[in-house]
Amino acid sequence: MNPEVIAITPPAAVAEPRGAAVAAHIASWLQRGAQGLAHAGRALWRALEAEGRRRAERELRQRGLPRAAWEAAQVRALADRHERHDPRFAAELRAAAARHEALHGIG
Repeated sequence: MNPEVIAITPPAAVAEPRGAAVAAHIASWLQRGAQGLAHAGRALWRALEAEGRRRAERELRQRGLPRAAWEAAQVRALADRHERHDPRFAAELRAAAARHEALHGIG
């Protein structure tokens, strides 16, 4: 048998690439920016919904409709928001709105 000699070269230590730190900072900055935009979007959405509610309430007052009609409409809007995740709850909300209208002699 022929003895063979195998030379094993240990790997050289690799310093952390400088670009990785920069990329991590950029990713963190982008994530914070996206979170900030999401927060601003939610705040804008809430403001638009509030304005819509105010306009709808003014419209009901101008038409002479009772406040109970507005309240029932709000409950139905809540039911619409829950329809996809919990249809049974949404159906109960709609039934409650109908009972509320019946109680106040609307519809």
